[in-house]
Amino acid sequence: MEISKIGNLVRLERQRRGLTQQTLADMASVSKGRVEAIENGRCLDMGLGTVSAVISALGFHLCVHRPE
Repeated sequence: MEISKIGNLVRLERQRRGLTQQTLADMASVSKGRVEAIENGRCLDMGLGTVSAVISALGFHLCVHRPE
């Protein structure tokens, strides 16, 4: 999945749940700026742990699959 698609998924799910970026950041123990960066597709310089923490806070899991 492309980084921008992950960001869109995070934004849509956060908004669907009525959460602010700050609330999601608190749930994931990351900064609001990190949530904003993920939502805007600017998370390439972050570790996978940060991205995973944010998506896990929303109940999703990051999976890596080998291309077929």
